[in-house]
Order: sequence, then structure tokens, then C-alpha cells
Amino acid sequence: LPRKNIYPVWGQPMLYWAIQACKESRYIDKYFVSTEDAEIADIARSLGAEVIDRPKALADDLTFKQDVIVHAATVISDKPDLIVSLQPNSPQVCAHDLDAAIEKLVTYDRNEIFSVNENLIQNAAFRVMKYDYVFQKSISTRSGVYVTNYIDVHTKEDVEYLERFSKPCEHTVRKNA
Repeated sequence: LPRKNIYPVWGQPMLYWAIQACKESRYIDKYFVSTEDAEIADIARSLGAEVIDRPKALADDLTFKQDVIVHAATVISDKPDLIVSLQPNSPQVCAHDLDAAIEKLVTYDRNEIFSVNENLIQNAAFRVMKYDYVFQKSISTRSGVYVTNYIDVHTKEDVEYLERFSKPCEHTVRKNA
């Protein structure tokens, strides 16, 4: 699906839903969008996100997402306790799931929590990581999972299915209101 991060779902670009989930989280107080695309950057800023200029070397389809996360973590001015990485092509992500995953990481002292489907297959919707863990080259034995039923959108048919059989998260409670 070309330009899927800004492809409309439920009347908004997919990116909107990821940013809204961050805005609604009780624990996320800064949110960034890493992109090399001027239009995506403008949309992200209009939605209240800070933009990280992604180098061209990290902007092709073969780039490992972890390399993008490492780049973002090195350029943000504050060094947070946690990094939460979301994929815009999982527009069902809700703040309550992000918050529950963060709470699980803290409660069980994990280095990372990542989203999986009911078959425990990673669905790449989101990851919650301790800041220092972002830079490790090996997989931690202190990882955990958070089960979701999110649809990973890659085609127009995925969008049609999502809009027909699902609805957006209720983004009505403002944490800073």
C-alpha cells in the first residue's frame, strides 16, 4: 500500500491513530515520528508530534526497524526511562494497551515487552523497551509479550476489512485536560 502511514483509515491518516494512542497514554509524555518524508513530517507536526529527520540510509524497505529506533534514541535530547515504538500500520493500538504493556514491563522488571497475536506471533504493532536495552546487540532473556488482536495493515483490502469489522479506539479521555 503506497504511503500507508498516511493512508486514510476511519477518516484519518494511519499516523493519526498512533499519535492519538500516545497522547492518551498516562505514561507517554513525548512522542516523536521518525521520517525522511516532508509530507509525513508536516502531518506529524500538525498532530502534535515532534519529528526526527531520518537519514536516507535508514529510509528504505530493507532497513531494520531496530536501527531506526537506535537512531531516534540517540538524537532525542532527553534520555527517557523507556522507549515505546509504534507502527502506524496498526491503527487499532489504544492507549490502555500501551499503558498495560508499560505496567507489565515495570512490574515484572522486563527489558522489553512486544505485542503478539493470540498465537504468540509478534505482530509489530508496538514495543516497549528500557532505554539502555535499545542499544544492546543481543536478544534479552528478560523480554515479555502483550497479546493483542490488531490487524497489520499492508493493503487496501486490509483497510477495507479493518473499517468493516473493527472500529477505532475510543480516544475521548484526555490525560492533560
